[in-house]
Amino acid sequence: MASEEHSHEHDHDHEKTMARFQEIKLWKPSRQGEFLGEEDEKFYVALSQEEVYELSPLAYYVWLLCDGEKTVEQIADHISKEVQVEISEVIEPLVIALDQLTNVNLVKY
Repeated sequence: MASEEHSHEHDHDHEKTMARFQEIKLWKPSRQGEFLGEEDEKFYVALSQEEVYELSPLAYYVWLLCDGEKTVEQIADHISKEVQVEISEVIEPLVIALDQLTNVNLVKY
């Protein structure tokens, strides 16, 4: 059945994300670039005049929390308390956002 295959695929992604979290949870990400402003729930962060990124509210929130002091685990804990959901529900979107931010050099470890 197609739906079973899909959920198995999701489990694999979930396992990869959890493994990634274990790998980076003690790292201290620090944000790069500067906040330019917000328009229609899109947040703009620039690394340089040529490199401006449009972040979703989640990505921007994660970027803000990357102060170079908190570990990834502490950030997950902070978000979990702030939005009042289990930490297990926070990890996946957090890891995905961090990886995306790292890919464009808006976050460094």
